[in-house]
Amino acid sequence: MPPTPFSRRTTSAALLVVLTTVAATACSGGDGSGDTGGSGAKKASDRTLPVVNWALPNAPASLDYAKSYDNNTTGAVMSLVTEPLERVSSTGEFTPNLATSVTQPDATTLVYKLRSGVKFASGAELTAQDVAWSIEHFTAEEAQTAVLGQKVGSVTVTGPLEVTVKLTAPAPTARAGIALATLVEEASFAKAHAKDLGNAGTAPVGTGPYQVDSQTAGKITLVRNPQYARTKPAPDKVVFSVIPDDNARQLALRSGEIDGGPVNALKNAAQWKAIPGTTLHASPSLSQNFLAMDVTKAPFDDVHVRRAVALSVERDGIMKAGFGEYAEAMKGLIPAGELAGVAGSRQAADTFLAGLPQYAHDPAAAKAELAKSAHADGFSTTIEYVKDYPWQELTVLSLQENLRPLGVTITPKPVTANDWYAKLFKHQLTGITLPFGFGASYPDPSALLGKLVGKANIGAQKINIANWTTPEVDKAQQTVMTAGPAATRWAASKTILTQVADQVPYVPLFTEDEVYAVGENLTLTGTGLTSFDLSNGGWIFSVKATG
Repeated sequence: MPPTPFSRRTTSAALLVVLTTVAATACSGGDGSGDTGGSGAKKASDRTLPVVNWALPNAPASLDYAKSYDNNTTGAVMSLVTEPLERVSSTGEFTPNLATSVTQPDATTLVYKLRSGVKFASGAELTAQDVAWSIEHFTAEEAQTAVLGQKVGSVTVTGPLEVTVKLTAPAPTARAGIALATLVEEASFAKAHAKDLGNAGTAPVGTGPYQVDSQTAGKITLVRNPQYARTKPAPDKVVFSVIPDDNARQLALRSGEIDGGPVNALKNAAQWKAIPGTTLHASPSLSQNFLAMDVTKAPFDDVHVRRAVALSVERDGIMKAGFGEYAEAMKGLIPAGELAGVAGSRQAADTFLAGLPQYAHDPAAAKAELAKSAHADGFSTTIEYVKDYPWQELTVLSLQENLRPLGVTITPKPVTANDWYAKLFKHQLTGITLPFGFGASYPDPSALLGKLVGKANIGAQKINIANWTTPEVDKAQQTVMTAGPAATRWAASKTILTQVADQVPYVPLFTEDEVYAVGENLTLTGTGLTSFDLSNGGWIFSVKATG
C-alpha cells in the first residue's frame, strides 16, 4: 500500500528543511553500476522468464514516438515493438540493427542497406518503402522527434533494400539523430490510422521482438511477436506499469509487484539498495538540468533580473537534497563530456568551463543586481514544475524563499510531465522554466548546445526555451551545427558558452547520474543500463533470470 500523501504545504515545508540541512554538504559522486544490496552479485540463467514487470515514471502520451518523444517511457516501450535502424550507445558507438550497414559517400548523403527477410508482426515483409516513410515521419517538422532528425532534406528508395537520405547541409550528428529518432513502423498501418496512430487499439506495428497486446492509462502489456526470427530476449511478456511516485515504485519493488524501474529521487538510493537482492545500475549521463528564462518577456528581458535570479539559486544544497551522491554541478550550459570531441580532450573542456563566470548563491549580490534593473522593487511570476522530479520542487521553493526579501513573489505550479512536454513542443513555456531530462543525443555540442540557442531554434518543435540569441551566437550556432574542423567548432562553442554565462538566459545547475533498480529475480548482463539502452531496445536482450 502506498504511503499516505502529505498536503502540498507539509511537503513544501519538509523539502525546505531537507534543503537547509544539506546546503553546506559537498557532493561526492555516484556508486557506479551494478551496486547490489544483500548478498553479492547475481548469476544469470538462460531460462525463459514468463513476465518482466517494469515501472514507468509517467504514462506515454502516445505510443507513436513522433507524438511522445520521451526515451524513459515511450522509447522504453516502443523500441521493443518498432525497432531502430541502428542502436547508438552513450559513448557514440553504432551497432547495426534493421540496417546492416550505413555509408556516407559525401558530406550530405547517408545510404542505408537493410536487413532482408524481416517481417512485421502483421506478417508483411519489411520494405525500403516502410523505412523511407518512417524516416520522413520521425523527422517531419511537426514531429517531436524532429529535434533529432538533423537537416534531413529528402528520403528516397534507391534499391529493393536500400534507402538514401540527402541532408540539406553537412550535419555532424545526422546519422545519430536518425538512429535515435526513427523507430521503424509498418507504413500501410500508420497511414490507415494517421489520425489516431498511437492511441489505445492503434499502436504502431513493428518488427521488434514484441507487439502491443493491451494499453490503458496505467499499464501497457507487450507479448512476443510471432514473426520475430532473430535472437529472442528472455521474457515472454513485458508489462509496463505507470507509477509516477518514486516511493510508490520502491514499495512496488519490495512487494514484487514490479521487477525494476527508474530511481528518480536519487537521494533515496540507499533505501532502494537496502531491498534484498536489488541491484542499482548507475552511470554518468549526457543529461543536464538548468533554469531557463524567457528573455522576450518582462521582467526577464532585463539581464540584471536574470543575474539576480541566478544568484538566488542554492545549487549545491538542491543538488545534495535532490540527488545525494548521484549528481555533479555544471560550470557551463553543457557538461564537458559533450565538448571533449571538439575541445581535444575532456581536460581542455573542463578547464574552459571552470573559467566561465559562476553564479554561486549570494543574497547581497542578488540584491545589488536587482537594484540595477527596471524592477528594483520586485515582481511576481509563476513557475511551472514537474511534480514527479523532487529537485524541481526544491529549486522552486529555494527561489521562492531567497527572492522573497527582494520583493519577488514566486508562485509554484506543479504540472505533469506530459503537460510540460506539450507546452515545450508548442513553444508555450514562458517566464522561468525548469527543463528536465534534457540530454545530448550524442556526445557532441551540436546535440544540445547548438539547439538551445540561436534564432533558428525559436519556435514550435524547437528548444531555444529562452528565446535568446545575439548576432555572434547566431553565427556560432551555425558553425556548431555544421560538420567541419574540430578547432573551428570548438571556437564557436566557446563563443556560445561565454555569452550564455554573461547574459544568463540559462542558469546551469547540475548533471545527474542515471540510476535504475533491478529486483532480486532479474539480472542484467553486460555493462549495466542507460537511457540509451532503454530507448533503443537493447536493454531487453540483457535481461536475464537469476539462477
